[in-house]
Amino acid sequence: MAFPDTRLKQARALRAALSFTQTIRRLCAARRASAAVEFALSGLALLAFIMALLNFGLLGFSLGTLAHSVQATARKAAMYASNQYATTGTMTCPSSDMITTYFNGFAQPPLPGAGTATGSNPLITATWTNNSSGTGVTSSGAPEWNGVYLTLTVKYLWSPIGFNMFAKGIPLSITTAATVMGSFDIPTVVSPSCQS
Repeated sequence: MAFPDTRLKQARALRAALSFTQTIRRLCAARRASAAVEFALSGLALLAFIMALLNFGLLGFSLGTLAHSVQATARKAAMYASNQYATTGTMTCPSSDMITTYFNGFAQPPLPGAGTATGSNPLITATWTNNSSGTGVTSSGAPEWNGVYLTLTVKYLWSPIGFNMFAKGIPLSITTAATVMGSFDIPTVVSPSCQS
């Protein structure tokens, strides 16, 4: 009877060895699957980090382009008014459509084309102030600049790439002022287009 007992023990040992081998195989397969899951999770975090870096770079570039465009537009509009004053003796300021055209000429991608209508993105607001006599006072009580000058404000709602569902956008606003050369002379003949 020792013989069947030995076979039974061998069969059990063989079954245990096969079971152990199958367990090892399942464990190896599970480790491969867990590595794939870990890579997918860390890959998503890495992708989000790269997208955030890309968006910060685009935000800085957009802000720099916006600032340059606003300053160049104000300077060109003031030069237009100065040239009109020098050639005709009457200061005529460019219309809001001309200012928008100037801005769109200076703005480069990623900035879209601007407008002056409510809801435009970027939105341009141009305010001409005629203080050629040098008697104006600001709302804070400080004296205004002497001459005719333009205060140009551009507001832009910047939207991040890839994060639109999380962020509605970042509002950017740049304001600059430019004085019309020759408007310090008294008396200065200023057309109504320079008084807004």
